Amino acid sequence: MNELEVVLSIVMICVGVLTYAFRNTPNPYIGVRMGYTYLSKEAWRKANTFAGIYCILTGFCLLAISVILKPSIPAFLAVLLILVAILAVQSYRTAKETYEREDLRTPANTTRPLKMIGVKPYLLVQLIPIAFYFILASMFWDRLPDTVAIHFDASGRPDNYADKITGTLVIPLIAMAVIPLLTVLASREPMLIRFPVYGKGQKVLFTLLAGVQIFIVAVMMLALLYNVGMVFGELVVWFTIGFSVLLLIWIGWMWRVYRLEVNS
Repeated sequence: MNELEVVLSIVMICVGVLTYAFRNTPNPYIGVRMGYTYLSKEAWRKANTFAGIYCILTGFCLLAISVILKPSIPAFLAVLLILVAILAVQSYRTAKETYEREDLRTPANTTRPLKMIGVKPYLLVQLIPIAFYFILASMFWDRLPDTVAIHFDASGRPDNYADKITGTLVIPLIAMAVIPLLTVLASREPMLIRFPVYGKGQKVLFTLLAGVQIFIVAVMMLALLYNVGMVFGELVVWFTIGFSVLLLIWIGWMWRVYRLEVNS
């Protein structure tokens, strides 16, 4: 039994308890917060009732799995990711269906037509670095050790390892695929998140996602270069810290520009 698995299971249970406790009280902090839940109190209640119960049951199931089956951390995280994806999809569907049933005369998808911009340029910006990473990985494949570092402590020393395939291909692919998938989902389902994904809001959101994707890929590339002995671990840590600070400043500035444009 791994401590991380137990902690994540308990966190899931606590999240479920809090979500269920606030199922009747829309708020900006606790619960399933997406466009439809902010448009309807009933949609909020039903989505968060489902999410609360689901998280509690999922947490106990994960706890039992970690104690009885004692899976490896990658296997446990894969199961957790699948369960969280199911939670997100079903919560969204519940909120959307509830909102649309509240007023059959004005379906939710016709109350405010959204003119969506093309996401292909943003997806290209996100996908090209991924292709470059895997080209780089293929070039250095023979130089990589059988066990590679996948995490570093504050001083730049590796504190977590994985086998070459998992650490060089599987984990980076999962990490780098999140942003493109979110971009596609946000373009197809504008109410998936509370951020106003229409008009100027689309450009701001997709630009921010592209910036985050470049950051993720850059960190993965530095870790790859560390594992072939081309950079020091300190560089990976300092780059991550420095880029994170710049990224947060940039996000704040982009959001301010958007708010000024909307309010003008």
